[in-house]
Amino acid sequence: MNGRQSGAPVGSQGLTPVGSPNRIARRTGANMGSPRFGSPQFPRTEVRAPEAGSENTRSTFAERVYQSTGRLRGQPELGSPFGMQQQTPTAQHTNTSAFSPDTDSQMQLSELDLGAGSSSDVLAASGSPQKVSSVVASAPKRAPPPPMTVSKSAARPAKATAAPVPTSAIPASIIDLPSQRMYALAVLAVLVAWKLYDAISLNADTDRTSFYLFFKWCVLDTALWYAGWRLHIPRLSVSLNALYALAGLSAFLNLNMFFMSSSVLTLAVKPVAVSIASSCLRSVKSIPWLGPRLVGDSDLLIDSFELNEEHILGRHTIHVLPHSLTHMNPQGKSFCIDEAHLRAMPWYHRYTSGVFGHNRYPQTTIPILVNGTHPDSISYAYTSFETGQRQLRTIKNVGALQMETNAVYPTLGNWVMATYHLPISEIGAYEIYSVKDRKGLEFRTAAQAPPTIVVSCPRARLQWREDANAADNFVVGSDGHASICQRIDRDQESGPTSDGLIQAVVEGYEPIEMTVVRLVNGHREVINLDGIQPQSIDDQTTPGEDLDSAQLKSAEKWFRYKTRTSAYTLSDTFLRPGEYVYKLESFRDAANHSVKMADMNANGIFDGDEGKATPYMARIAVHRRPGVRWAEALLNAELPLRLSEDRARKSSYALPLSLLGVGPWTVNYVIVNGADVSQESKSFAKAVGAVIDANQPGVYHLVSVSDKHCVGQAEKTNVTLAHAPKPTANISATPITAHECGGEIGALIDLELTGRPPFAVHYRERNLRFPNSRAVTRVVRSQQRRHLFKVMPELAGTYEFEFFQLEDDNYPSGLPISSTIEQEIHAQPSAKIDTLSGRVPTRACMGEELELPVRLKGQGPWELVYNVVYENRRTAKTVTGITDESFTIQLGMFEQAGEYTVELAQVKDGNQCARDLLDVSTVINVREGGPRVSFQCPDNGVRVLDGEQAQIPIYMAGEFPVEVRYHKIGDASEQVYRATIRRKSQHSSSQVDSVAAYGPGEYELVSASDICAGTIDPQGARCTVHVEPKPSVWFATDHLHRDGEEQNPGIWRLHESCEGAALQSAFELGLSGSGPWKLEYRVDFWTATNARSGVPAFVDRTATHTLVALQSSTLKPECCEPGLYRYTLLSVSDERYQRPQRLLAAHEAVALGAGVTVVEHVITKSPWAELRAYSPDGKPLDTSSRGSFRRRAPSIRHCLAPGQSRSDGDAQTWAKLHEHLPVFRIEFEESGQAPFQAWVEVFPASGPSEVVHLSDIPGYSQPITLPDHVASQIGRYHMRL
Repeated sequence: MNGRQSGAPVGSQGLTPVGSPNRIARRTGANMGSPRFGSPQFPRTEVRAPEAGSENTRSTFAERVYQSTGRLRGQPELGSPFGMQQQTPTAQHTNTSAFSPDTDSQMQLSELDLGAGSSSDVLAASGSPQKVSSVVASAPKRAPPPPMTVSKSAARPAKATAAPVPTSAIPASIIDLPSQRMYALAVLAVLVAWKLYDAISLNADTDRTSFYLFFKWCVLDTALWYAGWRLHIPRLSVSLNALYALAGLSAFLNLNMFFMSSSVLTLAVKPVAVSIASSCLRSVKSIPWLGPRLVGDSDLLIDSFELNEEHILGRHTIHVLPHSLTHMNPQGKSFCIDEAHLRAMPWYHRYTSGVFGHNRYPQTTIPILVNGTHPDSISYAYTSFETGQRQLRTIKNVGALQMETNAVYPTLGNWVMATYHLPISEIGAYEIYSVKDRKGLEFRTAAQAPPTIVVSCPRARLQWREDANAADNFVVGSDGHASICQRIDRDQESGPTSDGLIQAVVEGYEPIEMTVVRLVNGHREVINLDGIQPQSIDDQTTPGEDLDSAQLKSAEKWFRYKTRTSAYTLSDTFLRPGEYVYKLESFRDAANHSVKMADMNANGIFDGDEGKATPYMARIAVHRRPGVRWAEALLNAELPLRLSEDRARKSSYALPLSLLGVGPWTVNYVIVNGADVSQESKSFAKAVGAVIDANQPGVYHLVSVSDKHCVGQAEKTNVTLAHAPKPTANISATPITAHECGGEIGALIDLELTGRPPFAVHYRERNLRFPNSRAVTRVVRSQQRRHLFKVMPELAGTYEFEFFQLEDDNYPSGLPISSTIEQEIHAQPSAKIDTLSGRVPTRACMGEELELPVRLKGQGPWELVYNVVYENRRTAKTVTGITDESFTIQLGMFEQAGEYTVELAQVKDGNQCARDLLDVSTVINVREGGPRVSFQCPDNGVRVLDGEQAQIPIYMAGEFPVEVRYHKIGDASEQVYRATIRRKSQHSSSQVDSVAAYGPGEYELVSASDICAGTIDPQGARCTVHVEPKPSVWFATDHLHRDGEEQNPGIWRLHESCEGAALQSAFELGLSGSGPWKLEYRVDFWTATNARSGVPAFVDRTATHTLVALQSSTLKPECCEPGLYRYTLLSVSDERYQRPQRLLAAHEAVALGAGVTVVEHVITKSPWAELRAYSPDGKPLDTSSRGSFRRRAPSIRHCLAPGQSRSDGDAQTWAKLHEHLPVFRIEFEESGQAPFQAWVEVFPASGPSEVVHLSDIPGYSQPITLPDHVASQIGRYHMRL
């Protein structure tokens, strides 16, 4: 390709502008079938520096383009822009900012679409090791063009210089330049969106200034512009001067958006925007038929009005709008603010709530109903309950308030009926003061509008009493749950102790009602705290003392709305062991603000069932008191216990105990040994095997016992341990001589013993006449400490009696003794008591006769001598002529009580051989009388529940079993009841003897006997059995009334209440029994529209409720839906009668404790009425404004003759004219009750309004008589009910 001359400018040859790929392709010959650069067919081209005088100098296309811009004029020509074979300086990076001052003299090669290869291809083509700057870094990759040469004349070598190259602080190898620009724009968009969100959130608040937002956005904007200057992103870089300018502009914008209440920018832009909008509206309004309907009477047309004489000529229509109205809280609701939540809110939430939305609960707002133009400012009065001071506050940014549009009036221009929600954060009284629109016109406020009361939201919690009595080991654990020992009912007459341990603390506007659920061992009971006077914690009845007299007088008016904290003590007896759980279910203050725990959806309400206690739930464990007594096996043993050195006896005892409770236990006991008293205690980990080791003599008394939780009493029984002395024996013998029998017939041995009977004396009897015979060992047993026995062997001979061992009860193994007696014996007759032929009597009563059987041996007839020993007297009796071997001795009658011993002393046979009998005796215990019996009747008699059989405790002294006979005094049948009392052990004093009682009444003991007839204690011969009265509940009728006549008075009723009004009274309950009481009642409801109200078969709704009453209580009636409520008491139970006792439905009090159980309460429906218009002929006129969106509000038109007024003509003429006026009526809903009252406000388009008061309206429709001047003056009037 031929090159151009250097003298001709490149631009004159018609070179296509930089970046046109078609022209570049045509110039370079691309896509014309030439071989590609770098292909085997394409020869490698070497780029050389042009020589002087060369006419055909080669040049690259980039060089020609670079020359065409004219930027190298006046500079030395470059032989090659990409480097030559000779060494050239490295290109330096220069400022590539668009705001650089030397922009005109520099060339940004990054904007050129050269179509060259990458920098590596250039380096490969040139062969130069010099690094080329990012000249073609952003150029797209294309096929390299064929080599081109440019012939120059008078070319001279010049030093090669690099063009200024756009660069970035972020290397392109990490993020390429287009991606950098995309990320920077994304960050800018996020910051702009964030700033708009903060500005909108701030405008929604009444106080639309925030220094925090102003400072934050100044910092963020400055950081953004600084990053743009520092990073040097191509096409987005910022110079230093531009950085200062943008930072100042951002500070100015932030000042107007976040810190200034009246924006300067808004004041400057608004006139221009209004002018443009007004011009557009005038153009639209000029459209025939459609324009006026679309634009209407817009305020923009008025704001942009310019005085022009041509415009005021002709006829004009002026719309005179009525007064705008405003009403705060039109529905008369009450509001509350959670002060605790506001106090707990961190300080920084005020500044960050608009960004992050920290508020968990919605803000409290008061609705303000506006009927008229759009308000521009709202002023309201705030009165504090603390000081009574009245403050005037104004909201200028009304558009930031939440608004709800209720109705639109197109024919009145921009009139609307809307509700604005005023946010509040302080408790007090709020009143609307004034409302103005943008033109400064003031709204009219509703007449007789009471102030809106905003109180503190009620709060409640359960807590343990700090001054609770700790006598029963009342302890509150680390988890918040408590425990107490079971209380003891010490006085049945006065009832159990019911000290309260838990308090329900409430805060809010009193009086406050609460509902607490009590679970006793899983059994649910409801406690309604509404009729008990609270125990106020901050019971202040007057305002603060720091106020002056004027403030004090003003504060007294509002002091009753002040928040108070009260504590209700929940009483309980805790007589039953187990688990008591109290849960706070709901509470409500005097303004009807209700809180239910189930609707709070908050953690920690009932989550504490398995974990720690919460402010809404408390648990108390009532532990059963421990007990201790001697084990039954020990009480059935023979007492006292003896300590002996004998191997068959014990030197120490393990006294077993019976423990009740939860281990470990500590038992306290006392050992009394004469004057020595020692107190001991012992601990046990387990109840099984609990014993007290006793190794010293004395009386052991159990004093008390304590287990893991409580302290209990021990059973009053004693165990005695005695030291056993060793027995001794003094033995002497006297020969028994009988001359008739041939000499000595035996020996009388006298034993004098010491120790504890029974005794056993062992001796060996040997007949020395037969030396080889074995000795016979015999044992003499005696219950007495002196014992005489005769030894009269059947065989004659010399006998040796060797005494070698003595035993008693304490030493059953025996102690060795040594005593020997020899005696010559001759054979004699014998006699003994016959135990085989009959029963040997051992007991008898005074005045009773007995028979003692005797068997004789020898040759008859016999003569028997026996002795009757009583105390120290011995009476001998002789019976002769006994011919039968079996003989019966007649004993009695016994005149004195005591122990009688009958001894067979001597027997004589038919040969007149007499023999003294030894140790042939029996003991007869003669009792003076039978058992002594008396009732152990309490002072107030025996009390028993109705339907249960009573047991009368009885005291007995005698031998068991005992038969008791008793009867009921006054019983017509004169039936005598019999009872046999069998006690297992005489030592078991813990067993209570009793006889059964058959119904209430007075019982008297008739007789008692065991083996003898007993005696009755006259002081305890009678006992009265009382049946505990059943609990009862009834309605007190002191504050109730009846609507019926005297013959049929009807059901007692509470005074009627209005729908939605707070109830000022409740049903008072009368209670009898032992509290607390559990009541069950039914509520039958008939709606106000039910024609058969009061008929049980047509009841609309029935519900059954339960509650727990403590002492005097009340039943809170329903207060919501209008209608007839009938309350019927169904059942009642108390602390003694756990099973519910059914009650009879009674309208009258028939007896004491059986009063009125059915009452009624009527809630009347709130009156509702409409204002309607009728034509003179009675035809209804449509006055409704509801309908389509652009529907014109209907008007009632009445015409007057020109100049006609009330004064024209006489009264008759005016009356005829008045007949043609429309008739306005107030029509009431028939659910209301006459007489009614109504207020109708009549206000003209201009001028003051007038209120017409109608009182004592007897019917459901009442015509309205308007003032005469209303019907006699032309104009537009509005009427509002």
